[in-house]
Amino acid sequence: MSSSFFLKGKSRQVLKRKGEKTSKKKVKKLKSPDNLENGHDSSGSDFDLKKFSDAEQSDSDNETAEEKKLRLAKKYLEEIEKEEAKRAEFKELDSAVEKRLQKDLLEQRGKLRVEVATKYSETAIDYVKLIRAREHRLSLTCVCVASNGQYLFTGCKSGTIIKWSINEKRKLGSLTFKTHANFIKGSVTSLALSTDCKYLASSDTSSDIQIWDPHSLKHIHVFKGHKGTVIGVVFRKNTHFLYSASKDRSVKIWSLDEMAYVETLFGHQSPITSIDALTRERAVTSGGRDTTIRIWKIVEESQLIFNGPIGSLDEVKLLDEEHFVSGSDNGTIALWSVLKKKPMYTVPEAHGSENEVSRWITSLATLLNSDLFASGSYDNNIRLWRVCDSYKKFEPMFSIEISGFVNCIQFSADGKQLYAAVGQEHKSGRWYKQGNAKNGCLVIKFNVS
Repeated sequence: MSSSFFLKGKSRQVLKRKGEKTSKKKVKKLKSPDNLENGHDSSGSDFDLKKFSDAEQSDSDNETAEEKKLRLAKKYLEEIEKEEAKRAEFKELDSAVEKRLQKDLLEQRGKLRVEVATKYSETAIDYVKLIRAREHRLSLTCVCVASNGQYLFTGCKSGTIIKWSINEKRKLGSLTFKTHANFIKGSVTSLALSTDCKYLASSDTSSDIQIWDPHSLKHIHVFKGHKGTVIGVVFRKNTHFLYSASKDRSVKIWSLDEMAYVETLFGHQSPITSIDALTRERAVTSGGRDTTIRIWKIVEESQLIFNGPIGSLDEVKLLDEEHFVSGSDNGTIALWSVLKKKPMYTVPEAHGSENEVSRWITSLATLLNSDLFASGSYDNNIRLWRVCDSYKKFEPMFSIEISGFVNCIQFSADGKQLYAAVGQEHKSGRWYKQGNAKNGCLVIKFNVS
């Protein structure tokens, strides 16, 4: 009897325990979704996502066939919208990359031409301001703008180079004839800044070329080799190759990566007066009294000769790799193509005359790969010109009133500002003097989109 008692008690105990386990499972199934967070319930145990989705699916079984079709159609449309949105993003990115590559290719080939001249007018000029410094005691001779639009460098006849902040509109530092007499030996004739703003090159009335750090204004190197005054220096775009032109009638090439001399080019029959270069391994120079413009094809070791009008060809500037403009001391501005030996179009006495003598063209500036350029003289005006008829001619647009000799002009990279080195005298001599003019850098801001 006692044994049967213990057996019955044991069996009841086992059944009771089984019942407890069964009840726990039921409670687990009845837990509310509100207590489930991040795949865990409030007690911290994992729940079955598949069972939960099956429960949701069982709710959808109650909907009618039409409601089910509508729900599936909406879901399908949402998926299509997401896929198309992704494709549109990739398409926009691909389109932007394609346009950039096309632009770079056209620029490299010299065929990139953007028509912007129609956006410029007298009413689009926001302000005209003359900035001055005590160190610029004599006429300014050259101006150079950084490609990033942050800095401006100016040089003058008193042997001073000044660095300006364009955004802050103030002077940041200076290199003077007194403080740097070992490097600056006379009137500053030209300035050039590399595209990445790593090097600043300067020349003066000596035969040397000085290389500076444009950020700290510390001297880096000096290039010697010319036998006459270096009248112009220019960097090949996006490189550290420097081209220099001198009164010794030669063009020299320098590599600033190795700080070494590369090559000398001969051909002009009189002192060179101006030099310019863009992306290609080419340089263009004006030969002054020999009335020729030469394009030096460095890789091919050859040159193209263009015959200019009577007089001294003092200025030459590239519009793109295939077109350029020139200015003479007889007041003529000419438009050229690399495919023709003579000017395609000329405007005589572009800045008028005085006492029956044509005013010299003292400076030219081009907005690269566009149809816009500017010219300066000593008629108290900077004139803007528009190239038209598929680069076969150009026409006057409007003029900006200034006072003094415009010895150098340069556009900013975006074309929204124009900088002019202005002085009482011509940059190359003292034939004339305008006593009422002030020596300084003229800043002209355009309101163009």
